[in-house]
Amino acid sequence: MKKVLASLLPEKNIGKNALIYSLGTYSSKLISLIIFPIIAVELGLVDTGKYDLILSTVTILVPIFSLQMGDVAYRWLSDSNERQKGIGVTITIVLLIPMTILLGALTVFVWLQYNDPLLWGGSLILMSQILLSSMMQIVRGNRQVNLYTYATIIRSVVFTMGGLYAVFFTDAKLPNLLASFAISNFLVLTICVWKGLRKSQFSLTHLNLENIKEVLKYVYPLVFNALGWMLLINVNKYIISANLGYEMNGIFAIADKLATPIYFLGIFYFFSAQDHFLNMTDFSARKESFKLLIKKVSLIMTIGIVGLVIGAYLLIPLLFQGLIEGIEFLPWLAAINFFIIMAIYMGIPYTYDKQSLALASTTILGILCTIILSFLLIDPLGLYGVCAAILLGSFLILILRIRFVKSFFQNS
Repeated sequence: MKKVLASLLPEKNIGKNALIYSLGTYSSKLISLIIFPIIAVELGLVDTGKYDLILSTVTILVPIFSLQMGDVAYRWLSDSNERQKGIGVTITIVLLIPMTILLGALTVFVWLQYNDPLLWGGSLILMSQILLSSMMQIVRGNRQVNLYTYATIIRSVVFTMGGLYAVFFTDAKLPNLLASFAISNFLVLTICVWKGLRKSQFSLTHLNLENIKEVLKYVYPLVFNALGWMLLINVNKYIISANLGYEMNGIFAIADKLATPIYFLGIFYFFSAQDHFLNMTDFSARKESFKLLIKKVSLIMTIGIVGLVIGAYLLIPLLFQGLIEGIEFLPWLAAINFFIIMAIYMGIPYTYDKQSLALASTTILGILCTIILSFLLIDPLGLYGVCAAILLGSFLILILRIRFVKSFFQNS
């Protein structure tokens, strides 16, 4: 037992920041997990399906409109050279300015032209999510771990309060729930800009053709990589809605949310591990350290999956009768999250080598496999067919990335 417990404890170099990151990640997601069943019951399956579809659409559009510039800032800020840090921050901010203006104009157009509260709310969430995700990556790149954690907690608390008020005390439950999401984003964005931006890292002297070309060469595959991850599960929600209806998408959304603890259990080490390994001068020489990390994550997630599935079958029927239909798909989503998390960790060596194109290629192959299998399996197997398609697609991504990681360490 002591050996098992010791194997779950974080490494000294990675563990400290992992614990700090986890305070924000776990507390916010725990709150989200607790209130989601309440919100889902109050909204009903149809509106829950619509809500999930709107957030899925935003998730898909964020990497397209943001150009993943937040990832550029994070990677360049991980460099020990101060000039490289300035290049990453400056180009990120400069490229986000016209995109922000465009999205602002688009939001106003949607409001004036259609006056649809769902479209209006979705547009606000999209704009706020793009700016916030980029700013949070700058905060991470500057290793402002405490600020990142506080921002995550504040965002969750504000959304929770607003969301519960929306579904319990207003008639327009879904539009007001979307508004709460956007307000929490903008509030935290303001805090991060105020506390997180460093004026010394912004200089227009960094804007030259050579630097811009280098950044764009690195970032454009990341757009496809991020889009692929978003599509891996989210594109199937469109397939489910079109072929099986909003109600079945609502059931899938419930199963997806119930499996969320597995994702966040597995991601425990990731942010601090990424910070740790990207700061190394020779990551390829640290094979054993990386291998140990992967073993710990695998063990933690395996224990978590067993506990979650057993707990869900015991507690959901007693506490949330309206969510029972989602339980049977929980083991599938839990296994999918296992493969996704493992693949995400395997992406760290790609990021270290700035091999963004090779990284994106694995994700694209996985999503293509998933989409093809979903269309083939949804008619004969229904929702089970979609789950199987996602499982096989995520497993393919993991296998492809393991091959690269082996080569990365063998060449050291």
